[in-house]
Amino acid sequence: MLPSAKMVTVVAHPVAQHALTMLRHKLTSPHEFRMSSNHLLVALIQEATRSLPTHTETVPTQHESTLGHVLTKPMVFLTLRRQGLGMAHRMADFFPRLLVGTISYDPAANGQPAEARLHLANAPALGDTHVIIFDPIVATGASASRAVGLVRRVGAIDVSLVSFVMSATGLETIQSRAPELRVWTAAIDKKLDARKGPIPGVGDFAARMFG
Repeated sequence: MLPSAKMVTVVAHPVAQHALTMLRHKLTSPHEFRMSSNHLLVALIQEATRSLPTHTETVPTQHESTLGHVLTKPMVFLTLRRQGLGMAHRMADFFPRLLVGTISYDPAANGQPAEARLHLANAPALGDTHVIIFDPIVATGASASRAVGLVRRVGAIDVSLVSFVMSATGLETIQSRAPELRVWTAAIDKKLDARKGPIPGVGDFAARMFG
């Protein structure tokens, strides 16, 4: 059974779905895979930031002054996978004052879950920013859930999760731990394979990204 769709948006924009199809196709080359990943990330982020607050400013033009709209909050882009850092530069082209960081997982002893650790330099108080957590592929949902919990513990209030593909199981896990979290994805896959990856999924994301 698929989880509740109340806080989840599956982006059906043709550009997003075309890019997703390229990621799913097993014959897509590493170069095409990277390009499609960039296109899909931009499409998802644009949808996920439609409600960002703005304020009006008077802007001089070539002819006369006019009113314009300027983003009010800085945006923080946190990736759970190293591949996401390679795509972060595309976000910087769209969002002024973009702050980019990562969330890593340090091995824990005694079989305990890996500890999430935030890496974000020169950041303002996260309560004053819009935080987007990017996990390219959500399988069980454990890593994404821990990431959401971490950023909230350090003060983030306005938080969204963006993913290319999510399993229904992973999404259920995330929603059970953070029911008020807004989630944006291009697809929700109903099944998991033996390695707990979504089916049909996109295969091994890191291997396909770098060839």
